[in-house]
Amino acid sequence: MEENELKSLWKMPTPDKKTNEEIIYMLEEKHHPVLKEIRTQITIEIVGFSAFLLCYFSAFDGATKPFYINLILIFSILASLIHNLYGYRLSNRPVDGSDILNSLKNGIRKTKIYGFRSIINRLIFTSGLMLFFSYNIKFTPSKFYLLAGAIIAITLIQIILLNKIWKKRVQKLKEVLVGFE
Repeated sequence: MEENELKSLWKMPTPDKKTNEEIIYMLEEKHHPVLKEIRTQITIEIVGFSAFLLCYFSAFDGATKPFYINLILIFSILASLIHNLYGYRLSNRPVDGSDILNSLKNGIRKTKIYGFRSIINRLIFTSGLMLFFSYNIKFTPSKFYLLAGAIIAITLIQIILLNKIWKKRVQKLKEVLVGFE
């Protein structure tokens, strides 16, 4: 932060003071606001994916597809859910070092790895869904080119957008680290 920013922050009205008990209460896993949002998202995804898995066999003709296609679909959904649970666990343990600088450095490293895994996981999930839904289609050359174009577009868009999102998150953590050094 620059000196002017610090001065303007210093002159701002102070927020309501929290007691030590209130702070400890907020930091507990079940009361932490960010972790609560992540838990809500994971719960919605688990319920949604479970509902999909319960009805895909009959509603989306899973019974007419080979076992390995169904297995790929289930694997891609479970991989996504497990990855999200790992992200929750990662967010749940922010302190991972002897001091704040080491914790931030470890956090940046783990965030980079998690971001890379997120991109790969999203591609696995999308590939599993596309394979499942396009399995019984009889492809003419025009349908094949249309599918190839869609796969390339979806893959590139996901890689570019997710890479941008994760770079921005890592950059924010790096800025915090620079502020401490």
